Amino acid sequence: MAKIAIDSNSLKKITYFIDDKLGGVSSLNLNLIKQAPTGVQQEIINIVELNGSISRARIKYPVEKQVEFINDFKNNAYSELKKLNSLLSAEEGVLVLNYGTEMAMLDHYHVPQTTFQLVHDEYNLRLAKEYGHVVDVFICHNAFIQSQLLLLYPDRKNDIFFLSHGVQIPKFFREKKSSPLRLLFLGRFTKSKGIFDLPKIAAILREKGVSVSWTCIGSGPEELDFKSSWHMLDNVKFISPKTNEEVIEIASQHDVFVLPTKFEGTPVSLLETMSVGVVPVITSLNGGIQEIVTNDIGYALPIDDNKAFANAIVALHENREKLELLSNSCRQKIIEQFNLENTAKTYFSLFLNYTAFKKEKKIKKLKLGSILDQPFLPNFFTRFLRLLKSYFFTFF
Repeated sequence: MAKIAIDSNSLKKITYFIDDKLGGVSSLNLNLIKQAPTGVQQEIINIVELNGSISRARIKYPVEKQVEFINDFKNNAYSELKKLNSLLSAEEGVLVLNYGTEMAMLDHYHVPQTTFQLVHDEYNLRLAKEYGHVVDVFICHNAFIQSQLLLLYPDRKNDIFFLSHGVQIPKFFREKKSSPLRLLFLGRFTKSKGIFDLPKIAAILREKGVSVSWTCIGSGPEELDFKSSWHMLDNVKFISPKTNEEVIEIASQHDVFVLPTKFEGTPVSLLETMSVGVVPVITSLNGGIQEIVTNDIGYALPIDDNKAFANAIVALHENREKLELLSNSCRQKIIEQFNLENTAKTYFSLFLNYTAFKKEKKIKKLKLGSILDQPFLPNFFTRFLRLLKSYFFTFF
C-alpha cells in the first residue's frame, strides 16, 4: 500500500518523546514512525534514565533527527526540565507523549506544538489524570482505557480517541509440528511480567507428564534471578535477538505464547505473536487483552492462577486440532483488525489535523521531586548535596 502523500507545508514536524526502554512502547512508536506520510519530518527525543533499572532499547529510529536526553536524577529536577524544553523547536507541529518526564516539562513551559498523549495503560491513565491540562488529544489503545478517560474528562469527549495500534503482517506463518509443544515468553525480564510464574507452570506440566520446550526472549533487571529459578529438567533456552524481525521469525517457530503478566495495556508482543499464528495463554486484564483474546483466539486466565495456565497448555497439547484452529484465527484477527498499514492511517489523520485540536493551556507547575528540587536552587548546589549524601551513606 502506498503511503499517504501530503503537502509538506501542512505539518512541519512530529516530535516523539520516547523513553529508551526495552518494551512495547518503543516497539509501538517504531512501528508508527515507519508508516509516516511522505513529506512529514519526524524526530525523536530519546529520554535515557541515568542508572535506570530497565534495559535500554537502543533503537535507531528511521527519522530525520534523533537526540538523547540524559535524565540524571542527581540533578535538580527543574534544571532537567529546562534542558528538555530547550531541545524543542519554536515551530508549530505535533508532540507525541508517552511518559511522565515530558508531561512534567509541559506543565512548566508553554510550547507552540499540539500535544498528543498515547495512553497505553493504567500508568499512562494516572499521568492523564495528573497532567491532562497540558494534553490536547488523548489516544487510547483499547476501549477500557477510553471509558476511564471519559469518566475523568466528560467534557472532553471530542479530544479522546480509541485507536488500535497495529503490527506489520509477516509473510511467513507458524510451522505446524508435532510434540513437544513449543512455548514462548516474549517480554521484559521483570516480576510485573509474571516471569517467576513460568518455572512454576513448568513444574506443574512436569508433574502431569507433559513434555514441552520453552523459549524466553528478552532481557531485564531480574534476568539472573529469572534464569536461576528454572529447574534443571526444564527444557528452556534464553534468547536476546538484535532486531524485531528476528524476534518475529523466532516467534513463528513456536505454538503457544505464555504471558502470566500482572500489568498491561494492549501488549505489542501479543499482537506480534498472533500475527504469525502463535496462540496466547495470557492473564485476563482489563483493556486490550480481554478485548482481543476471546475464546476463538486463545485463553485469557485469572491473574496468579498458575494451575489454570498449565491446564490451558495441557488442553492445547492434547488437542492439536484446536491448536490449529486457534492459530489460524489469531493470524486472521491481526490481518483484519490490527494491520499496521491500516491502523497507522488513523493516527496520522489526527496528527495532520493538529491545528484543529490546539488549545490554550493553563499550566499548573506541579511540585516535583524532593526538598532539593526547587526552581530557585542552582543545579550545582542540588547536585553537590546529593553527591555528598550519596558518598556519606556509601562510606559509612
